[in-house]
Amino acid sequence: MTGKIWPAIFWLAALYNFAAGLPPILGIGLPPAGLAPEHLLTTKIAGLLICTFGIGYALVALGIPGTRHIVTLGLIGKIGVCLLVLLYMSALPPEMPLLAAGDFLFVLAFAAWLHRTRGQNT
Repeated sequence: MTGKIWPAIFWLAALYNFAAGLPPILGIGLPPAGLAPEHLLTTKIAGLLICTFGIGYALVALGIPGTRHIVTLGLIGKIGVCLLVLLYMSALPPEMPLLAAGDFLFVLAFAAWLHRTRGQNT
């Protein structure tokens, strides 16, 4: 990994994903009346996948070789989140676009890291 800032960025990405993924898994912030079982399952699966990417970003932060593909997949996922939020922005609560702004910052960081580490065994 090139530079001392990159591990910190990937640790921040890991924490960001844990902060986003753990509440749905634990049922925090869900409607008081609950969700239909199929929606609850989908919400918990989404939280689990978000946390799984957080674990991947932690592996990148640790400098474990061969984790470059995790960043590529993360970049694709974060671009997808940004596009979906843009598409549905008018129907979303006001805080959602703000949360997606964090994903957009990681899009920029991940793209820069992938460009800088091209050809390296990362």
